[in-house]
Amino acid sequence: MSAGFGEDRVPRPREGVSGQRFGSDYIVLDAEGRTLRGLNPTAIRVWELCDGKRTARAVAEQVAGEFKADARQVLTDTLRFLTELARLGLIDELQEVR
Repeated sequence: MSAGFGEDRVPRPREGVSGQRFGSDYIVLDAEGRTLRGLNPTAIRVWELCDGKRTARAVAEQVAGEFKADARQVLTDTLRFLTELARLGLIDELQEVR
């Protein structure tokens, strides 16, 4: 993977990775059953939008609109979060499908 997640790349959960609400928490399980917890509402929404169809830019635009937040800041934060998810092996970074 490159130094950071590209805004024109398409994130999708890696095979065997899943996310779900568990009480007031949101848990992402990797293929080995290790967990990532403590996602804030915007991070949860980013995760939910990582469906292998939208670019990172489109995910950030959707989140910015839903949360009425600054689009540039949301894009920066989204790319940072996606970079970390990729580093943890939780998502794949696909090339944009046109």
